[in-house]
Amino acid sequence: MASARLSSWRPAPRTNSMSTRAQLEPVLQRIRGEFHESPGLRLTPWQFRRLWNLDEDQARLIIEQLVQTRFLRGARDGTFVRCERS
Repeated sequence: MASARLSSWRPAPRTNSMSTRAQLEPVLQRIRGEFHESPGLRLTPWQFRRLWNLDEDQARLIIEQLVQTRFLRGARDGTFVRCERS
């Protein structure tokens, strides 16, 4: 069942629009802050959308950015959690 949830998540479409990324930077900062303040936080893509009032493409772009920078990682249950820093 968890694999079905992960398989339904797909990366954001590639965009070269720097303005889109710049517009999302304040949201990225808020999301990072929430994950720092709540160490055990686990969110599905739907929860990202709901919590930060994002559309589907924005949520994908943000999640992809946070995963690429190794701030978040995908878990087997379909959630995204903060990467542990050693």
